[in-house]
Amino acid sequence: MFLEILMLICGAGLATLGSLSFWPVHGWYDFYIPIILFFGGYFGGLSLLWIIIWLVGTGVDEKKEYHSINKWVRWWMINGIDYIVNHALIHTTIIDRRKMPKKERFLLVCNHASVFDSLIITQKFGLRDIAFITKKDNMRLPLANKLMWRLCYLPIDREDYLQSLEAMRKATVLAQDNVTSIGVFPEGTRSNDGHIANFHEGVFNIAIKGKLPIVIVTLKNTYDIHRHFPFRFTHVYLDVVGVIPYEEFEDMPAKKVSDMVHDIMLENLSK
Repeated sequence: MFLEILMLICGAGLATLGSLSFWPVHGWYDFYIPIILFFGGYFGGLSLLWIIIWLVGTGVDEKKEYHSINKWVRWWMINGIDYIVNHALIHTTIIDRRKMPKKERFLLVCNHASVFDSLIITQKFGLRDIAFITKKDNMRLPLANKLMWRLCYLPIDREDYLQSLEAMRKATVLAQDNVTSIGVFPEGTRSNDGHIANFHEGVFNIAIKGKLPIVIVTLKNTYDIHRHFPFRFTHVYLDVVGVIPYEEFEDMPAKKVSDMVHDIMLENLSK
């Protein structure tokens, strides 16, 4: 919302100052002048801000493994995502936010039906520091790639079993060392029909080995965003279904934990 307000101020400022100075309005027939100036100021300010975000990212070394969260980078990441989500006409209602752990790190698991899923979670819970394990292609996105790297996001190559294990080991260490919580989509990829698919049980070893509580989150209606954009709003529900303390699954194998979480998530999504 901050960037949106700033862009509107830039647009309104240029429309006002420009109409009174270098491109004056002489009568009603010049109504188009402040409109052109407004959009010039809006998109000019937006371009400048994306350049600033790019400059913020230039200080990030993608060959370095970071073990801390840069709050300045986090601020730009959250506000940039907020701008994108708002312009995608997404309105999110959060259900049972109070279930989230107050201080301890956790493994957040969520169903996956849209490219906007991680953006929405970051927009709403970004201040809690949640680094997602994401496919390696996402870590090549312009502007966002360096911000994600600096916020300890972890790329995973689904074709490379050993690299996947190493990514999950790093995720476990980050959570254990209180650097960040970890977010995963245990389906491994987006659903093709909006329905929850089978889980990859391996991601639950992060919670088992890291002795982390599991926060179960569901997103409803994100599958519709792509059909509605750009002419219709999409009302998304982000439901914090529940938190499973480590003590409740410490003696379970990953497959049993995966099945338990899958059943809880499926029941919630069926309501």
